[in-house]
Amino acid sequence: MRIDVSLKYLERSDFIENVLDNNFKKIERRIKIFRRDDPIHISIHIEKNPHKEQFFCRSHVYLPSSKVIAADEKGRNASVAINKAFSALNKQLDKEKHKWEKQRRKGRRMVKTAGF
Repeated sequence: MRIDVSLKYLERSDFIENVLDNNFKKIERRIKIFRRDDPIHISIHIEKNPHKEQFFCRSHVYLPSSKVIAADEKGRNASVAINKAFSALNKQLDKEKHKWEKQRRKGRRMVKTAGF
């Protein structure tokens, strides 16, 4: 899994690193269904509005099935924006995981019925 984090108009801090690490752990739990050798890329862009206290978090997860999951969120501080974006990603990943498992079960059923 490759992770890219970019920041604009703010500096990297321990607080932001901790918030990101906690959220990356949640994402890792959801993507365990994919094989380890499949390339998964996570891209996070955090930006502060230079004129007022508003933060934006734009996140993308590139899955092996050529599927891209994206979330754009904003908040009054960086942690709120990051947590909102990761929450949206987690919901979308849960949906993809459910679809993938459903297809996998359907494939098994087809193999069983084909063998008589």
